[in-house]
Formats: sequence, C-alpha cells, structure tokens
Amino acid sequence: MNDVYVHGFPGLYGGAGTELHHQILAWLAMKLRVHIIPTNAGYKGEPLYKPMLDAGVIIHEHDQFSAIEKDAPVLGFCNAEFLQRLPAIAERTRNTVFVNCMTWLFDKEKEAMKQGLIGAFLYQNDEVMANHKAALQPLNPGKGAKFLHFAPYFDSRQFPFVEKRDPNFFGVGRVSRQDTDKFSQNTLHIWEYFVSPREKRGYMLGFDKRSEGKIGKAYWWVTTYVDQHQCSQQEFYKKCDIILQPMDTTENWPRIGFEAMSSGSVLIVDNRGGWKKLVKHGVTGWLCNTQQEFIYYASRMAFEPQLRKQMARAARAWGEQLGSLESSMKSWKKVFNELP
Repeated sequence: MNDVYVHGFPGLYGGAGTELHHQILAWLAMKLRVHIIPTNAGYKGEPLYKPMLDAGVIIHEHDQFSAIEKDAPVLGFCNAEFLQRLPAIAERTRNTVFVNCMTWLFDKEKEAMKQGLIGAFLYQNDEVMANHKAALQPLNPGKGAKFLHFAPYFDSRQFPFVEKRDPNFFGVGRVSRQDTDKFSQNTLHIWEYFVSPREKRGYMLGFDKRSEGKIGKAYWWVTTYVDQHQCSQQEFYKKCDIILQPMDTTENWPRIGFEAMSSGSVLIVDNRGGWKKLVKHGVTGWLCNTQQEFIYYASRMAFEPQLRKQMARAARAWGEQLGSLESSMKSWKKVFNELP
C-alpha cells in the first residue's frame, strides 16, 4: 500500500484536527503518498493548506471521491461529514476507516455499521475500543468489520519546553473547545480556592458565552480567549505553570495533554478516562477524584516550585515516549497491513 486518503482537513487547534495533522506527518515519514479530500469548499483558507502542499500532500477538490484509487484506505478522523458521505466513499473503496476520538458512539456511526459501510474502526485507547466493539459488532455481526489500535504520533517540536515563565505570577490555565460539557461546574470555585505565594493569573483558551453560561463570569484575574486566533496554544502554555482542568466529560485520548506535557505545564486533571493513561500520578502530573484534591495539588505546585519543575521535565520525557514517531510508525504499518 502506497496511498492513504483522508476525508477532512488537518488543523492547529482542536483534538481531531491536530491529531490528524500529526498523523499525516507520521505517514509522510513512512514514505506514503497522502491525499486529502476536504469536506468544505473553503479549504484553501485553512492555516495548514500551504504547509501540507509544501510537505508533498496531495490535496484534491472538495468531496472529490473520484480521486480515490480502488480499495485504497480512506480515513475520517472523528468527522461527522465523513459519516454523512460514507455511501459515496464506499462506492470507491471497501477500506473505509473511522477514527472515533470520543468515548461514546455517534448515531450515524451506528447506522453506518448497520449498513456495512465502515470496514474498520480505529482507536488510540484500548478500553474505548473494547467498549465500542461490544456495542457495534451486534449491529451487523456478519460484516466482519475490524477494530484496530494505533499509537498516535505527537510532534513535540511544535510545542517547545518552556523553562522560565513570569516570576511575578503563578499561571493557571485550561484549554478545550467552548462546549459546556468540557467544563466542570465548579471550575472557578477550584481556581479561586487554591492558594499561591505568588499572585495568580488565569488563562482559559476556548471560552465563549456557552462556557460562561455553564461556569459563570471569569474572575478579574482570569483572561479568556475564544480560540487560537486570539492566543496560540504555544503562547498560552508559556503563561501556564499548571493546567488545572476539571471536566464533566470522560476524555478518550486528550490531545492537550501532549501539548501541556511537551510545554512544561503540569497537568492537574480528572482521575478517569484517557488522563489515566497519559498522567503518572505524582510523577508527571496529578489525577484528582474530588474538588478538594484539585485545590490541594494546585496549591502544592504553587508552593513547591522545584517539585513542579521536576514533574514538568518528567512529563516532557514521558510524552515524547508515549507519542514517539518510531512507535507510531510501527503501529500504523500494522494497521495498514491488517486492512483487506
């Protein structure tokens, strides 16, 4: 197999878009010909349009499924448009591959399984794969759809380690989509009640009226940004000694975890879902079960700067190991070999 197709477009912000971006880099390192079939007509305005062309990626026209070579793998990364357009894609290839980056199933994903339109389901998280397989297989037991795992690549060069931050303030941050389910109701309570010997400064990347409606108006010492156009992720992490992020959702394989670990912002997150696979408690970050634990560990990081720096360095090394190019390329080779 020499060609791999993606229905969608990589991005610099947001889980699935950034995930796709880094996987494309891994495929290029494997000497594969990478094809992008955009889901929207305005794809030439995407920030990564020119970088992808410069890297050798072949970009076709919007929904140009006629470009797909017979039975070549076509992947959709957590992409509703991919699920919507599956009937047309399946006319060109039996190797339709859906990457679900959530812990739950899309209705259209289940319907596509019933219709036999998805050849393989692909996951970063083994536990999520097992749960989804148990739910999906009975919908079409004769289909023989494959359930496969890959080790995602994370290009840490794009998120340099920040050794020094503003010594006058202790920076606390959170980053996600603006969706209300990404925020815990008690976020501001936790941020207010952890203590620091330095004056606190807060930063929320991915915040709008929806977010404010869920958790309330941000404190005077908290700066909010709607998205990366107002503050890039790299600039955001430069400000943040810690990422203090209670959430209502159970995360699958949180991409911002890699970004934070690479940048040296210590993670203080929920003790569930993908965070448990990314964070070594007390070594590379902190896993919390209660709001009191969030407050306690944030306070420790503020009062124990040497421990925080030690954990930040350990997290950088751990993230590079988890998201290494070598392990990702090995897993992708296995995935592509197992496709029919």
